[in-house]
Amino acid sequence: MTDSMHSTILRRMTGGQAADEAADTPQTSSRALRLALTKAANDTVGLVLTVTSTAEDVQPLDEMLGNLDPQLMLVGLYRADALVGLMAVDMQLRAAIMEMQTVGQLLSAAADDRAPTGTDKMMCDPVLKEFLTALPEAMISTPLQGWVDGTMLGERIGSARAAGLILQDDSYRSLRLNVDLSVADRQGQVLIVLPLLPAPSVAPTTVDEKPNWDMLFPAAVEAAPAELEALLHRFDMPIAQARSLQVGQVIPLAGCSVNSVRLLASDGKQVGTAKLGQLGGKRAVRIEAPPRPQMGELPNAAISQGLPAVDDALSLDVAPAPVALEPDEPLMSPAEAPDLPLPDVGAVDIGVDENVGFDSGAAVVPMDIETLND
Repeated sequence: MTDSMHSTILRRMTGGQAADEAADTPQTSSRALRLALTKAANDTVGLVLTVTSTAEDVQPLDEMLGNLDPQLMLVGLYRADALVGLMAVDMQLRAAIMEMQTVGQLLSAAADDRAPTGTDKMMCDPVLKEFLTALPEAMISTPLQGWVDGTMLGERIGSARAAGLILQDDSYRSLRLNVDLSVADRQGQVLIVLPLLPAPSVAPTTVDEKPNWDMLFPAAVEAAPAELEALLHRFDMPIAQARSLQVGQVIPLAGCSVNSVRLLASDGKQVGTAKLGQLGGKRAVRIEAPPRPQMGELPNAAISQGLPAVDDALSLDVAPAPVALEPDEPLMSPAEAPDLPLPDVGAVDIGVDENVGFDSGAAVVPMDIETLND
C-alpha cells in the first residue's frame, strides 16, 4: 500500500473527505430550506422528519391562490404590519406536530382530513416561527437571499379567497417542501408564498463630456428670476396730510390714468410701460408698446415766410402743469387757460385752438406759433 492510498483511507475514516466535500459544495436554496425545516421541527417539538423534495413556482396572485388545497391551514406573513404572503401547512404535518406535543410520539395511523382550527395554528406556531426565523440566515449566498427578510408570522387566514382580498396583485414565488414523517408512510407538506424581490436598479452609465457653455449659460440666465415693480404714480405728501388720512378717503392722482403704469427694474430703471387692469379678479398689468412720437407739419404761412429748418428753429419747452380732472368735470375753455411765460424772442402770437385735447388726465393745449414782422 502506497503512502497516498494510506493517507486517503485515514482521511475517509476521520471524516476529512466529507468535510472537504462539504466545503467545496456551494449552498443552494433547496438545501437551505431542508436544513432550516428539519432543525426547526427537531428543536421545538422533537419531531424528526426528512424533506424529500422541494418545488418552486412563480405565479400571479389569482393563479397562486387557485392552486391552494382547501384543507391547507393558511397563516399570514407580515412586513411592517402589512400582509405580504402566506405559509401553508397540510393536515398530516399539523397532526404530527400536535401528536409530538400531546403523546410524545407519532401515531401509526394517518390523521383524517378536516378543516383547520385555531387550536391547530396555536400548536404549530413554535415550529413555524422557528422555521421562519432561521430562513434569512440560511439563505445567505443563495439566489433567494433577502427574499424572506423582515417577515413575521401572523394570524390564521380563513380561506384563500379571504387572502386574495388583502394581498397585493403581484407575482408570487411559492416554495413547496414535501416531508416524510417516517411512520406508516405518512407524508406532510409545508408551503411558503411571498412576492418576488424587486429587480435591482442599475444606475445608467454616464459619459463625461465637456459642458456646452454656449447652450448652458443662456439657459441658466433665462431661467433666473426677474422682479419688476409696477409703478402707477409717485407723489409727495406732507406729513400732516398723511396723518389725517382716513379709511375711504379718495386721493386724487394728478395726471394719472390706467395707461400711466411704468415697469421698473430692481435698480429703479424703467424697462417698459403697461396698462392697469385685472385678471381673474386680481390686479394685473398688460405690457404696452412705447408710444410713437407724434410729428406734425408746419402751417402754410410759416413755410411761405421761409422759416429755418426744424433743427435750426427755436424750440420752446412749454410744460403746463397737469390739471387733475374729475370724471364729471367739464373741459377747460380757451378763456380759462393759464398764461404761460415765454422767452423774449420777439413778438409771438399764440392762437389757441378751440379743440383742447387731454392725455392721461393732463390738459394738452395745441398752439399755432406765428412769427410777426418787427
